[in-house]
Amino acid sequence: MNGWLLFLGAAVLGLTVLLIQGRIAKQHEEMYKQRMKGSMLYYEIYPLIQEAHRHDLDRVIIERSRIAFYAVCPPGEVGSYLLSDYGHRPLNPDRVWALTQLIADEFPLLREKGCYRLKRFVITRPNGQKDDAYQFIIRTPYKTDLMYARQRKPQLY
Repeated sequence: MNGWLLFLGAAVLGLTVLLIQGRIAKQHEEMYKQRMKGSMLYYEIYPLIQEAHRHDLDRVIIERSRIAFYAVCPPGEVGSYLLSDYGHRPLNPDRVWALTQLIADEFPLLREKGCYRLKRFVITRPNGQKDDAYQFIIRTPYKTDLMYARQRKPQLY
């Protein structure tokens, strides 16, 4: 009987620790988002974000050294921001994730599971260093719907 009580107590303690760690991680992430939103970097990329709002987005890539937006129609790059061109150092992994979350906040459609998918990938640099990067990718059914809607619009000449 004492063994079960000990086991139950350990399970409750473990669950409590996990919940506390989750809350601390969420607060840490929120702090990074707020810092990023108030940063000069975010101020500088905001015009690019505004320009991207005028397009249906195909992909959004966030790396430690650049942010790029790609349009569905006309296909191609809407714009990109290279941090080194503006005197910024590469972002650490926490700031890359915070910037990814801020961009998702700016474009609520990116968070919709039926429309876009967030994919994490690893970039291996020439020196062997591995960096996390994130990409919002349009889902095929949503892209098909967008293209069909574009075809159905009356063309004004």
